[in-house]
Amino acid sequence: MRWFVVAMVLLCRPALAECDLSQLIGYTLVLSKTIDGYVLDGRRVSGFQGCTRDRVLLFSDNTGVRCKETFLQQGNFPRAFLFARNPNDMKLCVEGSIYEVAQAN
Repeated sequence: MRWFVVAMVLLCRPALAECDLSQLIGYTLVLSKTIDGYVLDGRRVSGFQGCTRDRVLLFSDNTGVRCKETFLQQGNFPRAFLFARNPNDMKLCVEGSIYEVAQAN
């Protein structure tokens, strides 16, 4: 039973606590998905290397968002939280960083 309690404490940390939620006031949480990769030169690349302008980030369900700004960061399949006011005003929270993103189309 003790190992179960330890495992739950380690696995149940609040993911949103890493982002500054004061930057997201007025936004609605739309989804939470794992980033599986991104598109580079027309090819799918596994992993996460942050955002560069117009890079498409791909989620594990093959949906994605397009980066509107550049901010480099590394992560191993991180969890992402998408917040939106409308389809033209969206922000993606990934491991404490907030990116401006758009629909991937």
